[in-house]
Amino acid sequence: MASERKDVVDAIAQSLKAIDDDYTEEMRELRTLYEEARREAEKDEPSDVKLKALLQDANEAARAFATLDPLWQAVQRVSRLFGIG
Repeated sequence: MASERKDVVDAIAQSLKAIDDDYTEEMRELRTLYEEARREAEKDEPSDVKLKALLQDANEAARAFATLDPLWQAVQRVSRLFGIG
């Protein structure tokens, strides 16, 4: 069980690094969910229910971001054309 938990913590840490490397403001909510999930997974006796809920929320947020990212990029391009920035 401890090795499974370490795998979860490592996977969350990799996700956080990817967010930090590629995004900033746009991923603040997702990063917050991953941070909370990591803290829960690192506990001596983590709540499986809480951890699962946090990771499901993060999954939904990531899906929403992936869906909306192209639209957001288009809005940013158009706003730059008008000097908004």
